[in-house]
Amino acid sequence: MRRLRSSRGFTLIEVVVAIVMLTFGVLASASLTAALMRSNRGVTNRTRAVETLRLKVEDLQSKAYSDITSGNDTATIGGVTFNRAWTVTPDSPATNLKTVTLTVTWGDRQGNHTISNQTIRAQ
Repeated sequence: MRRLRSSRGFTLIEVVVAIVMLTFGVLASASLTAALMRSNRGVTNRTRAVETLRLKVEDLQSKAYSDITSGNDTATIGGVTFNRAWTVTPDSPATNLKTVTLTVTWGDRQGNHTISNQTIRAQ
């Protein structure tokens, strides 16, 4: 009688199970990568909005006290349009002070967003 030798290698079922497990891992990784890219885009747009706000604050701070008035404008960066608006309230919170409220709004695939800031300018 012949003795059966143990065969080495993988069976077809083991190979199929390994391929299925590898496929699930790759799909999960791709899904996570896509989510991270969307999140990164949102953070990039928020950073750009803060930068446009900061630039407007610096612009208003560099103007003469009497030249600071309310207004609005737009800036397009990276294909996204940022709308800036600023409101100047004279003699607030005290005489010879102006409170400037700045708002930046923009829209992207994740919806509409707004950030605001307030600064006070002395005469």
